[in-house]
Formats: sequence, C-alpha cells, structure tokens
Amino acid sequence: MIIFKPDWIVHGETSQQKGKQCIYSLDVHPDGKRLATGGIDTTVKVWNTDPIYDEKAEADPQCHRLLCTMTLHNGAVLCVRWSKDGRYLASSSDNDNVVIIWELDRDASSGAVFGSTDVNHETWRAVKYLRGHASDVQDLSWSYNNQYLASCGVDGFIIIWDARTFEQIHKINQHTGFVKGITWDPVSKYLASQSDDKRVKIWRTSDWQEEAQIEEPFHNAPGVTFFRRLSWSPEGSHIAAANAVNGNQCVAAIINRDNWDSDISLVGHTLPVEVTSFNPKMFYLRTERRKGSMSGEDDASASEATALTNGKDKVDSDKMDADPEPEIVDVCALGGQDRNVSIWVTCRSRPLCVAHDLFSNNVYDLAWSPSGHELFACSQDGTVACLQLEKELGPPVPQDEVFRRLEQYGYGRKHAMLPETPSQLDLENQLTKDVKSTAALPRLESLMSGSQREISIGSSSSSINGSGAANPIEIKEKSPSMDVDVEPVRGSQQFSSSSSTNTASTTAQEQKVTITKSGKRRIQPVAVVSSHRPSLSNTSLSFASAGAANHLHTGSLPGASGSGSMHAPLSSAARRSALETIDYAQPTLDGKGIPSLARGNKRTARDTDDVDNDDDPMALHGPGPARRRPKWIDNAVPPPITAQIHLGIPKVKSNLLHRIQGKHTAVMECQNLTTEPECTKLLLSKDGQEVWTDYLPHAIMLMTGNLRFYAVACEDASLVVYSPSGRRLLPPIILESTPVVLTSNEQWLLCLTECGFVYTWDMKEQRNHLAEVSIAPLLRVAQLAHSDDDNDMHVGPSLKEVRIQANGTPLVMTSYHQAFAYHVGMRAWLRISDAWYILSEFWGSGAADDSMDSHPLGWLSSALTKTGVTDPTHDSIKSLARMSDTMAATITLSHIENQLAACMVLESPNEYRQWLKFYVRRLAQDNAQTKVQELLQWLAGPPFLSLEQGQQWDPNILGVLSKQEILRELLPILAQNRQLQRITTDFGSLM
Repeated sequence: MIIFKPDWIVHGETSQQKGKQCIYSLDVHPDGKRLATGGIDTTVKVWNTDPIYDEKAEADPQCHRLLCTMTLHNGAVLCVRWSKDGRYLASSSDNDNVVIIWELDRDASSGAVFGSTDVNHETWRAVKYLRGHASDVQDLSWSYNNQYLASCGVDGFIIIWDARTFEQIHKINQHTGFVKGITWDPVSKYLASQSDDKRVKIWRTSDWQEEAQIEEPFHNAPGVTFFRRLSWSPEGSHIAAANAVNGNQCVAAIINRDNWDSDISLVGHTLPVEVTSFNPKMFYLRTERRKGSMSGEDDASASEATALTNGKDKVDSDKMDADPEPEIVDVCALGGQDRNVSIWVTCRSRPLCVAHDLFSNNVYDLAWSPSGHELFACSQDGTVACLQLEKELGPPVPQDEVFRRLEQYGYGRKHAMLPETPSQLDLENQLTKDVKSTAALPRLESLMSGSQREISIGSSSSSINGSGAANPIEIKEKSPSMDVDVEPVRGSQQFSSSSSTNTASTTAQEQKVTITKSGKRRIQPVAVVSSHRPSLSNTSLSFASAGAANHLHTGSLPGASGSGSMHAPLSSAARRSALETIDYAQPTLDGKGIPSLARGNKRTARDTDDVDNDDDPMALHGPGPARRRPKWIDNAVPPPITAQIHLGIPKVKSNLLHRIQGKHTAVMECQNLTTEPECTKLLLSKDGQEVWTDYLPHAIMLMTGNLRFYAVACEDASLVVYSPSGRRLLPPIILESTPVVLTSNEQWLLCLTECGFVYTWDMKEQRNHLAEVSIAPLLRVAQLAHSDDDNDMHVGPSLKEVRIQANGTPLVMTSYHQAFAYHVGMRAWLRISDAWYILSEFWGSGAADDSMDSHPLGWLSSALTKTGVTDPTHDSIKSLARMSDTMAATITLSHIENQLAACMVLESPNEYRQWLKFYVRRLAQDNAQTKVQELLQWLAGPPFLSLEQGQQWDPNILGVLSKQEILRELLPILAQNRQLQRITTDFGSLM
C-alpha cells in the first residue's frame, strides 16, 4: 500500500501559529479526475487528482492542482457529495443551514476568486439552494438511481429532495436526536439514517415510513462524535454503522439486511468510529491456508501467507494449499477519533490493513475512487491522505455480477410485467438496436433519454494541463511514508466478527427465501415504468429527467421556450438583443428594451362588485355562498378611440450603421444632417465600395435589410423600401405613428409603431399580411383599470425583442418572461411561452447557438434568459408548487404540449419531431393510456381515426414529416412500458 499526503490540499490561510484549518468532508467525482473538499473556512474546493497520483503531473506547472473554489456558504462546509452521474455537486454547511447544488459552467473562462489568490480554472455555479433545515446540515447522500437527494441535520430532520427538480418530496421527523449520517440502499428501496438518539433507522422509499430500528450496538455509544456516517455495501446486503460499542470496545456495527440484526462487529479502533465507507467495487480475493489448519481457524502464525496471489508472491507448494477459486468480497474502510484508518474485507475477521496515526486529529470523512483502488481520507488537522491499494486488492468483480446479486433484493425487476406477444419483444429490441446504431443523438434526444455528457477536465474552457486535454493518470510506486500492517486472515464469504464466535453466515439461498417469504418485504403495485430500471438505462432511454439541461450547448437541440438558471453566462456581446442597441426615449423603465405606457380595458370597480349576490339568477355558481370574485375580473369596456398604447420612440442620431451579413457584407449608413435645410443622406456599400446613395427629407430612425431588399423608417412616420441595387420599390409607406421597430426576414418586412400597431408586408408580392394589429393584449391591458382621463396611463412591461419568422409570423417578447406569436388564421395573439412553466423540467433548455430559423424555440429560450425583469408571479408559482408533489410533473407535461403547439405555429418540423419523442416518453412514463391512444390514432389515420363526412386526413405534419414514419419511430419507445403493449401491438400491425 502506498500513502500520499499532498501538502497543497488545504483550506484557509495556513500559518505556523494557527496551522491548517479543518477539512470536514471530501468526495471523488465519478470520473475519478476531481476531488471535492469542504472545510471550516466556508469554502468548497475542487482539486485535480492527477497531481496526487503522478509525481510528474505534480511537478508540471501547466497541470493545475486547484480547479475551483466556491465561496457562497456562510458557515463551515460539513459535507460535499457528487451526484452519481457527476453532473451536480451538493454541499451543506452549519450556519446558513442550506444545501447548495453546483453545476459546471462550460462557457465560463478562468478567473480569480474574490478576496483570494486562488484562480478558478473551472467554474462551478450554484443552480439551486435547498432550504428546509432549521440548523446544521450534517450529511448528504444521492440515491444510486439519481432519483433522490437526502439531507440530514442537527434539527433531527431528514429531507428527501427530487434530484431532477430539487423540490422537497418528504420530510422525516421521527428521530429524537441530531441526525449525523445517511445512506441509500443500492436498490433504492430503503434509506438508512443514524442519529444521536443511539438508533439506526431504516426507511421505506415507497411510503417513507419506518421499516426497522436497530438499537442494541448503540446503547452505550458515546455522544462525542461529530459525525455518524454510515455506508451501504455495493451488493446491498450489509450496512456499516459508525460509533457502535461491543462491551467496552469501540466498534463499527455490521447490520444484516435480511433481518436487520447487528451480530457482527469490526473491532480494532481504540476510540469511537466517526465514518464508514464501503468500496463501490467488489473484488476477487484469493486466500491461502496451511495444510492441516481448519477452514475457519484464525491462526496468527499464518501471517506469512499473502492476502493476494498476483503472480509475484510465491509460496512453497508443500506448505500451502490454495483455494480452487477466489472469493468475492466487499471492502469497507473505517476512520475514527484514534486517527487511524482501517480497511476490512468480508472474508476476514481482522482488518486487511491499518494505517496507524495517519493524522494528528480525528478522521472525519472517507471516499473511494471509482476504480476502488484508492481511498481518500480527511481529518480535523486540515490534511488529506490518499491510500493506494494496488497489490492488496485483487481484480474487481464485473458489474454484471454485482447486478445479479442485487436482483435478489428486487433490483431491475420491480413490478415486472411479461410481454404478451412476440411483437412486443420485437419493438423493445428495435429501440435497443436504434439507440446502439446512432453515433450522435441530437441534444434533446439525449436530454430526453436522461443520458449524461461526461464532464471532462480537458475542455477548452477548463484545461488542467494547459493544452486542452487532461493528463493521463500514471501511478508509480513511491516509498510509503508510513508503516502499514497487512495481515492475512482466513474466513467465510460473509463478514466475520472478531467479537462473536457463533455468528451464522447466511447463504444466497437463505437470503432469497427470506426476501421472498419475509413479511417485511412489502410490495405495492405501482406503475411498471421505473426511472432506475436497467433495461431503460442501458439503452439510454431512462425516463428519469434529471439531465434535463445537460446537453444544452451541443448539436441541434430544439429548445424549450422558457428561461431558467440552467444556462451558462453569455458574453456581453451575445447578451445584447437588436432592440438594446437602439436608444429609446421616454417613458423609462428599469432595464433595457422598449418601454411602454398602456390604458387599461377593465371597468372601474363599483361598490356592488364587492358584495356577493346569491339571488342573482345569472350567477353561474348557483345558490349558496361562492368564492369572492377577484377585483381585476370585470366586464371589459369598449376599446378607446384614442391611442391605447404608447411606446418609447427611438432617438434620432446623427449617424446610424446597419450591417447585413451575406456573401458580401453590406453596410447601410445614414447621416442625419441638422443644418438648414435639413436632409438625410443614405448610403449603401459592399466590401467597402459604395453601391448607391439616396437623400431623404426627414431623419432616418431605423434601418433593416437582407439580400432581397432594404428599408428605412423616417421621423415623419414613413417607410422607404429599396431593391438591392437602390431602386425604390414603392413610394413611401405612410403609417399612423412613428415606427419604433423595423425588422425583416426573407421577403417579410415588419414594422411596430409608437401606438402599438404591428404591420407586416410580403415585399416579394407587394401585399399586406397584417395591418393595425395591436399589441395591447400583450401588455396586460385587460388587468389595468380603465380611466376616462386620456393622460391616466399605466407603466407596462417593456418589449425585449420583436422579430418576424421566415413564414411571416411575428414574435414579441416582453420583460415578464413571456413570448407571443400572432396566428393569422386565428387572428389572435398566442402566448407561446409563459412564466407559469418555470416549474417545468425543461424550462430554459435552449442554447445560445440555436438558429432563429432552424430552431426558433431554442433561440427563443436563449433570448428569454436575457429579459432581465422577472414576472411578479414567479414567487407565487413556486409557493403553489410546494403544496403539491405532482404539480411540477403535471406542468412539465403541459409545457411539452405547449411546445408542440408552438412548433406548429412557428412551422419548425425538426423541433416538432424531437419534442414529440420526448412527449411520448413522458406519456409512457405516466402510463397515460388515453392520451397515447389519441395520439396514435391521429398519426395512423383511418381506420383507427374516424372522420366526419367531408373531413380529410393529412398524412403529413407541417408538409414534410410523414405521420406513418413518425408512428414507426414512436412505437418502440412506447413499448418500453409493457402496460401499453396492447395498444402498441394494435398499431404495430399497421406497420
């Protein structure tokens, strides 16, 4: 065994007088390349593990040791834990009583930490603050299926959080003391917690009620431990609990899952055990015995036998008799107040090895590397140690074997349903083949399937070695800095107790009988689809949506129209929209955009409006008391004849420039002359060469153009349109008020005037598309009180973006995180994005690089993140979500349906196809048979769909997507839920 103690892993400022500051917790990233630590200095730090393993990397100045320092906690950081997929880092503290969820910001550049000399080569930003504890949060644990995050604290509470939305799911308050440790069952059926009330409690995840309570080994346990961190074995059969007592010995208790007894103890520490940690891997361990010795004999003279046969250590064949096959063992590490770290295996009654006096103070946390060959430990003395066990442990057991052992506890076959027809199996296999044959999924496809993009240190924005790639880990033998005893001990496959001679080992057959026969095993019928079912996760089609914003910046993701904290910061240039480059005059609002004043439509409340009239024959609620009507819901008054909307007018500038990108960059330039007589010069140049010039009698305020035409808006409320060669296509277009927005796309020209009217023209056909369409409904005039005073106007939301789609559809975004599109056929504004969907798992899932034309919803989502002002209803929406556990899931489904409808309005077939796939996965997860049936009937058409006389069925969606082809793609996805197999079989016959 080799021990490393890097002196550069520290927290706080070190000095000879004060020494190093305490490190309370540490954890290794699932990729093994990062180490997170939390200390008394209130910071969370992320370290590179390459310099720990490799001397060359440690000496390389281009290989950064400290990757990031996070400083948002207000108290000592007591626990840090990586999510199982490595996407999030959770940290908790003892003063602000909050759990912070961190996520890597891939677009951020390196920068100095405020108030420190540290440099962040990676940027981990806080995406969620989980508030629910009333005091110190002592321990955290992510479930193995990434469905839950559990936290516990000295307030005696255990809080279960949804690992996808981070909403609180349940709060357990049945401990009577400080809860100081928590761990999940690998099958995700149970949660174990340990408290100062000298109990370990097991909780069922089906109803969050108590399954068992273990007290015996903790009756006389001292109450001096800062933590009681317990751990569950990787195959699910044992729990190692800290701070137990056997007689007068401080031990770690091993709790058997079959009957929740604790007959086995790990004896050896002289002071209380603070932390236990099972190795995430199981190993093959080959033991050797002297001829004539009993199989269960623990003979000290056998210490010369090697614990591992790896081809290097040889013994005489006449002295040793090797077992025919190696044993499969669990490995567990203990750390305590005696400053020692011990490592145990299940087939021995003595520790595999002990590192004596590894620290100068208490051991507070332990963490294994993903490979299982490195163990990290941290101490109150402010140091971190790494124990490398290359020779002591044999080869790791394949993960399939671990899964096979977990199956006896229900892993992977919970609520299983058998296929009824061969076609059901064909559909399931078809989806598996399709996923394997796909080289690169689109961003939303991978997002929907829950697959996670691996976080690599060697990214362009967060390179460790300075060359844009992570250094390979090359571990070379070093001279151990401490003496370590490695004692070979013989025993059975189960944990052997050094304090009990009559402990019976339970065979696998007995375990199966116990699990299938025991009354404790409560099986409740629920939906077949499970987010941790291996058949789904193996095919990257898990219904878990914890990765709902993980693939936001790659490929061609059709984004959700919404915004959220999942976006990486954009550059200052990218943040500025087209409207923010224009200086608008009064009225003014906070933030940039077009300010607005609006006159309300609702009638002034009368005295009788505050009284409920139960005798009113027109009352809809019938006799009896009814809910008081909100005051803002009043009968509308006729629209005023005078202007209802007044928008900020662009200020006239002496010079304006407008660039049009294309094969040749064109630049429109105007010079508004203030001399007498006034005139304006308009000039267009390409690649620096003047193409044409024109003079106008009034100042130009706005300019737009593309490869088809150019247009300018003048101060006298006129528009002048030119051909690419400078020929006037029309006489000036005269409007009712001054233009405030002028934009174009393809053959379309849009103008928004100061009175709030939208005009659009098809310049190719020279015909009007929309005329005098008011944006008053977008500014919430229905909720503003009407006044007969023309000067009595209300400040409305500002306009953050006004655009026109390539199909001629106008888009308007306001500062309230809302986006609207005008439906020409319906002659109405449609709200295609709303702050109500802030609870959706896909709120803000667009990327800044999404194209306006190819992915309008993705572009819209990115643009909405820059609105600045938030809707005042956000807080009330979040309060409503806390009242219902299912509200977020329901709103997510509604959000997807809204996105599908928005794709139809914006004519975005690529995004429609991707959102439809996610919609189907969600329906399969919820077992929504009625909606599935309706959707498949619409796609399949006759004879599954009954049509009225004269009604025609369109075989295509948006003219380019074949419904039959879409149906063929969706059926294998639905087939993953076997409760829907009868529906999928019926429609599969059509294929």
